[in-house]
Amino acid sequence: MKGIKEISEQIRENIAQFLEAVEGTEAFLNAAVLDMKKRLPEAKELVATAIAEEQRLKRAYQGAVDAAKVWDNKADVAEQVGNHVRASEAQQCKQEYMIRATNYKHQIDAQKAVVARLKSALHEFYQRFRDAAEQAEELQQRQKQAKTRTELYQLLSDEIANGVSEALERAKQKLKATEAKAEILEGKHHQTTTKAEATGDSLNLDQVLAELKDDVLGSGRK
Repeated sequence: MKGIKEISEQIRENIAQFLEAVEGTEAFLNAAVLDMKKRLPEAKELVATAIAEEQRLKRAYQGAVDAAKVWDNKADVAEQVGNHVRASEAQQCKQEYMIRATNYKHQIDAQKAVVARLKSALHEFYQRFRDAAEQAEELQQRQKQAKTRTELYQLLSDEIANGVSEALERAKQKLKATEAKAEILEGKHHQTTTKAEATGDSLNLDQVLAELKDDVLGSGRK
């Protein structure tokens, strides 16, 4: 059977190993949540970049539309003054800008879809981050509670109680043996004392009788 000290040391070692494992898990969880948090600014920047590109395309589209209108006006003016060559060139430039505007419109539509997907992905990631952070906080709190309970019940474990019971039983047995030995020695002491007292009384009685006899005989001789 293990001694109390050995059992206590084993329990402390088990608790230390448990706490080390818990701390390792908590550190991993914190690192994972922190990594998600660090990714958020970069993800937001990417979405912002996509939005900025959409805005650039819109400006380019509007510029192409405005340029097409300008060339259309120039074509009208040229036609009015009878400059058909200039009017044809203006119309050609107008068509080129209209084609650009159409291309920009397609790019804008595609970019809008990209931005929408990126925003959705960012929102989902942010929600996952919030959920992970909340769950991590809850798990850490429950982990602390479980750790406290583990430490307490380890300290109040049956092994310690059994060890103490064993020690108490040994102490009782030792006390019984000591008390028995004390009773034996006490009995012997009483026997010796009684015998000595009995011997002493007998000697005194004989002496008294002898003295009395001498007194009687001495009185008769006178």
